Amino acid sequence: MKSSSIRIVAGQLKGRTIPTLPGRTTRPTSQRAREALFSIIGEQIRNATVADLFAGTGAVGLEALSRGATKALFIEQNPLAGARIQQMLTQFKISSLSRVLIEDVSLAIQNSILVGWRPFDMIFMDPPYRLPNVQQILHHLEEADVMAPNGRIIYEHFHKTIPPAPLGNWSLIRTARYGDAGFTFYQHIPPTEEDSDR
Repeated sequence: MKSSSIRIVAGQLKGRTIPTLPGRTTRPTSQRAREALFSIIGEQIRNATVADLFAGTGAVGLEALSRGATKALFIEQNPLAGARIQQMLTQFKISSLSRVLIEDVSLAIQNSILVGWRPFDMIFMDPPYRLPNVQQILHHLEEADVMAPNGRIIYEHFHKTIPPAPLGNWSLIRTARYGDAGFTFYQHIPPTEEDSDR
């Protein structure tokens, strides 16, 4: 089967191609959806530390680096997809800004490497559309305390999916739709002094 590719939309790597895996192994975020997503994020991506969970092709994390993110951690369970991401990082000469963990996301959240990279300004989550435990992953991220003050989790999902309700110190601040893709933004709200005194 002939392999296809997608392109980085903007930034220093604009126009560079990222190969996709044949079949339905990964579901890359479309160029239109990525363009819309980073239009919402705007300049907040500059100098940010980001994590790309369920990275697939790595398109979102690579786009973030292209647009000025300082560091990106990619987590992908599929060994072939993870190897492809590492290949792209080396080819684009940005491997020093990045790390690839080939591991299940639920386990990776507890990994000392991920914890050592905190705090994250943004965490992108693009799980399989039928993944049942998204709420649990949000809970694990809350427990791991890996977010920067005012950090965000951006959850990509099928547009008809009802996103999980916020929990703990999270607040659901925005949802947006682009084609079949939906994006839900969770803002991390640091506890107040009053909360810490309780």
